[in-house]
Amino acid sequence: MTDEDEQIARLKVHRDLIGWVIIKLNKEGIQAQRTIGNSPKGDILIVNDRDVPRVKQILRNLQRELNT
Repeated sequence: MTDEDEQIARLKVHRDLIGWVIIKLNKEGIQAQRTIGNSPKGDILIVNDRDVPRVKQILRNLQRELNT
């Protein structure tokens, strides 16, 4: 496997993970969308700022669930 192949594989995993998280957030009633243009603010835009604390809690719960 070349260096480029490894980078492509990592980017595919990253792309799919971001999509999966957005789907999870949408199922929770949180409007989220993918950012574009290598946004320095991150890969996911939370449309309503009031949802941010809930998003953080959901991500903590997912991280805990996936790390056990």
